[in-house]
Amino acid sequence: MSLRQKIIFNTGVQFFGRFLTSLVGFFTTLILARFLGAKDYGVYAKIYTLAAFFYLFVDFGLNAVYLRKYKGNLNHLAQVFRLRSLFFLFSLLLILCFFLFSGSLIFSFQEQLWTVLFAPTILLFGYYTSLNIVFQLKLRYDLSVLASVIGGLVGLLSLLMVIRYGLVYAILSVVFGYFLTVMIAFLFTKRLAKVDLNLLKPASSSALKSLFVEALPLGVMLFLNTMYSRVDVFVISAFQNDSAVGVYQLAYKFFEFPLAFAAFFANAVFPHYLKTFATDRPRFWQIFQKATLSLVMVSLLFSVGGFLLAPYLSLVKSDYAASALPLQILSLSYPIFFLTSALSWLFFMQKKERQLIWVYGGSFLLNIFANLLLVPHYGYLASSWLTVLGELLVLLMLVLLLQKKK
Repeated sequence: MSLRQKIIFNTGVQFFGRFLTSLVGFFTTLILARFLGAKDYGVYAKIYTLAAFFYLFVDFGLNAVYLRKYKGNLNHLAQVFRLRSLFFLFSLLLILCFFLFSGSLIFSFQEQLWTVLFAPTILLFGYYTSLNIVFQLKLRYDLSVLASVIGGLVGLLSLLMVIRYGLVYAILSVVFGYFLTVMIAFLFTKRLAKVDLNLLKPASSSALKSLFVEALPLGVMLFLNTMYSRVDVFVISAFQNDSAVGVYQLAYKFFEFPLAFAAFFANAVFPHYLKTFATDRPRFWQIFQKATLSLVMVSLLFSVGGFLLAPYLSLVKSDYAASALPLQILSLSYPIFFLTSALSWLFFMQKKERQLIWVYGGSFLLNIFANLLLVPHYGYLASSWLTVLGELLVLLMLVLLLQKKK
């Protein structure tokens, strides 16, 4: 199989898997939206969004750094699991501090308890991401997808059985689906890796420190990237209401599905980037340019599709007819998001990820200020436009840094 065929196959497998899991997620959203209504679905959206802040925190870019540091050696995988367990404990501390300082402005006390109940998904997400190192090295994303689909389907079935009892049972069904996904993925990796996957074996503090320090710039960048693009949910909740959160979150839920295509594409091509960047720099630039052009072409299709399909969100429930316009606005930014994804990985390849911290950190601060200034007057439509403009600003800064380096 040629390099192009491998990239297309692995990207296609991941995206098809994402389509299946998103289909499961669509039905999950449909069930939650119809049974809970816009207000209570907005509560669930707040809980999920707060947890999602920390999904990329426990990710911390460790997979990419592990591949760069240890190449194809899986014997150090326990270090990744140990670090992500520590990140999870720190995430819980940050969540509790957020509740302490925000009081009941965004989350009521009951909603705070529900958020803590949902929090184990952060750890489970980290473990599943860690196991993906094996799938990535073995080019078997199909098994990763299968684990995710099975876990999602079982979670959906459990949701169908318990949704009538209220939101807390819906949360438990989602946590159970995550847990099952991790267990199935672990069984697949045990058979696939052909090495000792004793993930609980001790790891020296010096080894953990070394991996953490090397991952720190990329991890901070990923966390800031998530923060700056999702802080709008909490601003909307503080200045409007949970129904507005539900309307905006449903639009964003559909918008973020195609965004994963860029990440899946990067997962498929990244091992080849590493190899050619180190051994054949002209070949690397050829691959990078063709890959980036392909991403841009695909992103244009997503923009057109999102714009045309947005009015059909009202089919979920009449409460969500207003979700169409935010989705159309957000869909304009697909080419921008795909380009920033490609350029961010280029910075990482050149070990310039510290510059990404300043880029995304600056965008994060500007996004918070702009949302606080505009959302009280213009609502979630302001957040939609700020997402587009914020990512455009990131792209411009990345291009300027590359031009300066040249």
